[in-house]
Amino acid sequence: MMGGTLKERLRRIAQQWRDYPLREGTVIADKYRVERFLGMGSYGQAYAAMHRDSGAKVLVKVSKPSKGETARTLLRRESDIMRALDHPQIPRWLDYKEERRRSVLVMELVRGANLETRMMEEGAVYDELAAARTLRELLAPLEHLHAHGFVHRDVRIPNVLECKGTDAEEAVIYLIDFGLACRIGERLPESLRQALGEEDGDRAGSDGDWGGVKRRMRRPEPGSDLYGAGHFALFLLYSGYAPQDEADDGDWRSELALSEPMRGWIERALGEQRPFRDALECAAELDAVIEALSTGTAGRGPKPDHDS
Repeated sequence: MMGGTLKERLRRIAQQWRDYPLREGTVIADKYRVERFLGMGSYGQAYAAMHRDSGAKVLVKVSKPSKGETARTLLRRESDIMRALDHPQIPRWLDYKEERRRSVLVMELVRGANLETRMMEEGAVYDELAAARTLRELLAPLEHLHAHGFVHRDVRIPNVLECKGTDAEEAVIYLIDFGLACRIGERLPESLRQALGEEDGDRAGSDGDWGGVKRRMRRPEPGSDLYGAGHFALFLLYSGYAPQDEADDGDWRSELALSEPMRGWIERALGEQRPFRDALECAAELDAVIEALSTGTAGRGPKPDHDS
């Protein structure tokens, strides 16, 4: 047992060493000079870099060395999908290379912060109208993605960037990280399903079970992204929530005092009643929600039942 534990520790140390971020100044694919490390996911590492010839600032995503062929395959798939897309709210595909047993994906460097950072670190709070407008912006790249035959499968606050504009320009919302994206209806190879923990991807799970939520979001169908958008909405709306007492049970209907239009939109996005047929119908109803909130005609739902 001790031997097995020691072996596992040594294996983790070796993996961490292999995955140690590249140093500033390292040149990737003979043309991209690393300027700073941006972050690391389960299968990739991201860097802000500069094209040595043009001086253009780019984002370079490199397959994680310790994950071997699985990481290279996922990055190759991500490159193929991004190359097929052309939308102002999706980072532009620029280049893809394979070298020294690693894959390298190069894309537009979008300057901004993801909404997880905005809320958790910067304290951003979204009321209903701000949340609805953010969601409406997010639906535009999702419509484009679905129209081209793909589904994102990971619509969450870490994968949505907000790029603040000038005084005369509004912030722009970007959809990022297409590492889990696939073609609509596609069944991934069994090796990838196992690596991504999707062996049980068809089991729905309960509302309170985050594993069940993730499984629902991973289905290769457009409704999965709309379902993700429903949970995304709840994350935004909970940004201003303060628990009142120990009676709070985690049910958003009883904890959030939402207008009837917003409540109804979330329920449809989550598939609890009359699921949206597609992103266009989802966006059309959200436009109606925004109109009602903007004009003050949105009827209020029942207030959460807290003791005063």
